[in-house]
Amino acid sequence: MYNPYEAMYDATMDVYRWQEAEVGGFTKQKTVKISTGRPCRYSSSGQVATDSPAPSIQNSHKLFCGLEEDIREGDRIVITLRTGKTIEVSLGECHPYTYQWQCEIKRDDDA
Repeated sequence: MYNPYEAMYDATMDVYRWQEAEVGGFTKQKTVKISTGRPCRYSSSGQVATDSPAPSIQNSHKLFCGLEEDIREGDRIVITLRTGKTIEVSLGECHPYTYQWQCEIKRDDDA
């Protein structure tokens, strides 16, 4: 299926996932690279919340990629922007739409 939004994918992502591995008779978790250099779009926006006594800015970060990508909630993603800057994020809830995934993400610098 042709994805009309793919033309807007101006970044790439590497996907890492925690998996169990047996080491010395013990089961441990380790990160495994699932895919590398996959096209995506990173979106960051801020909105002012004015309903409280002191206005605040709430940031929203989203990741968009094609439905053929193997991504899951909890995956670690390293996004490389077109400028060369890298951003490490954790995937939150992901929703499949007609042509692409839309995932909530949490940046490591968000507290």
